[in-house]
Amino acid sequence: MVALTSSTTPGGKVEGTRTKPRRVRGYGQSSAYSLGVEEEFQLLDPATMELTPVVDGLLATLDEADLASVKHELMQSVVETATTVCTGVEEAVADLARLRTLVIEAADRVGAVVASAGTTPVSRWEGQAITDKPRYRDIVARLQWVARRELIFGLHVHVGLDCADKTMYVFNALRTELPLLLALSANSPFWQGSTTGLQSSRIKVFDAFPRSGMPPALDGGWDEWEALLARGARSGLIPDHTYVWWDVRPHPDFGTIEVRICDAQTRLRDTAGLAALVQALVAWHGERFDAGQRVVENVPQLLIEENRWSAARYGLDGEMVDFTTDTLVPTRQLLIQLLDRTEPVARRLGSSEWFDGIAGMLDRTGASRQLDAWLAGGKQTRATAEQLVRDTAAFG
Repeated sequence: MVALTSSTTPGGKVEGTRTKPRRVRGYGQSSAYSLGVEEEFQLLDPATMELTPVVDGLLATLDEADLASVKHELMQSVVETATTVCTGVEEAVADLARLRTLVIEAADRVGAVVASAGTTPVSRWEGQAITDKPRYRDIVARLQWVARRELIFGLHVHVGLDCADKTMYVFNALRTELPLLLALSANSPFWQGSTTGLQSSRIKVFDAFPRSGMPPALDGGWDEWEALLARGARSGLIPDHTYVWWDVRPHPDFGTIEVRICDAQTRLRDTAGLAALVQALVAWHGERFDAGQRVVENVPQLLIEENRWSAARYGLDGEMVDFTTDTLVPTRQLLIQLLDRTEPVARRLGSSEWFDGIAGMLDRTGASRQLDAWLAGGKQTRATAEQLVRDTAAFG
């Protein structure tokens, strides 16, 4: 494989000098399109379904070997898991199931239960205990109220790439497709104990963070990304790339592209489906890079943001701009087109079982299922929380 360093012709081929791939930092250290998946879980008091700050006690019950995969987050009522580097979705799902079991059993030992969703239906952010670690102290000191109210839970999917230039090509190409991933994953209709009218409240809460949301196109590729980080570090504003909280970002330490836009998923099979789709999307674009194809015409940021808003507001039930026609079409229609385009890639990657499961997600979002539980429970948010606990543990 070679990296491409100059302009494109009107026909879409890349012209110019071809150079050796830049395997800087972690890029090229793992197999192509390897996977890592991170999930953030809610720790709840079973008597009240309120968040409970027991993560320190939970971690203290684990073996030392497990602490590399189960970690603190900003709030003491949150625990994060991270899979090992996995060759494919099947391996990742096995590790995700292992980690869910580990966390649920450890939570039980400290008198808590575990739920997974983009926000909690019951609790409020006020009074939540912050984890006493240097990174989190620094974030709260810098961001104050914006950080203290970040009571949200995400799903992050890392996909390994073999060179830095391909990573930036994929980064730019994914931007138009990220709103579809948000619509499919929308699973946070509650905030501060009330319904919000949004399918993904989480994404709008997180938008208050600086350096968050939909990133700009970085047409200068890896050089522009490195220069941006260098200037941020010199200014003292951006210590490193982990302080850039975009919906997608390069992660040079891991040698991955990290897709961060998705809400945490309640059902393990939905996490698996999203991981399979993200992997297939990255591979689809990566293969275009290898073939010398240019990124599709740069779409105005404003229109991408409009699709992102539709995903947050309506989930799968809205409309988005089809950038090939500049017309509004049903979100499900665009998702079906995306699945049709990437299904052959998923099949080659060996993830068809999990990719095919996405069809079952197109009917109703996790947010809609939460609202169903709320209505069935007499509009009591506790009923939703109890359903989340059951579904998180079911692994179905």
